[in-house]
Amino acid sequence: MNYVTITYLLNIVLYAMYFFGRTGGETDVSGIDFFVSGILSLLLIFAGYLNARKGMIYRTVLWVFFVNVFLLVCSGVFDQFGSDFNILSTGNSDSFLFTLALIVYNGYLFPLTIVLEGSGLSLLFPVVLSFILPSLGYLIGKKLYPNKQNPTEL
Repeated sequence: MNYVTITYLLNIVLYAMYFFGRTGGETDVSGIDFFVSGILSLLLIFAGYLNARKGMIYRTVLWVFFVNVFLLVCSGVFDQFGSDFNILSTGNSDSFLFTLALIVYNGYLFPLTIVLEGSGLSLLFPVVLSFILPSLGYLIGKKLYPNKQNPTEL
């Protein structure tokens, strides 16, 4: 069982429940929004830790990163929109659907996406964080629970 993938999908559901249950506009970002996003990010780090503790290979924490890279490449954000990209603009192309899928897939980072709106970083940071957070958890898990199956590799 891949804990990172399950946690990523769970983060989508949990943040959707929080986002649709809150009051205010979609562009109003408060401290509680960042707190919830931080807690969900910590869950992702913990999932990477669990993957390492269960003895899974490093590639298992990278599947969400691969999906994010695929969505980013398919959206063609930087080729079509350049520096004045707006995440809510259709721009007369089909890349809007891939961009929207990327935003929904990384819904737990929605406050960061809103703060960085108008730049390409609003979509690039979630992709980078989908690599860093699970990898950090995996590294912590490997340091705390090294693989003791082959003691000659030390």
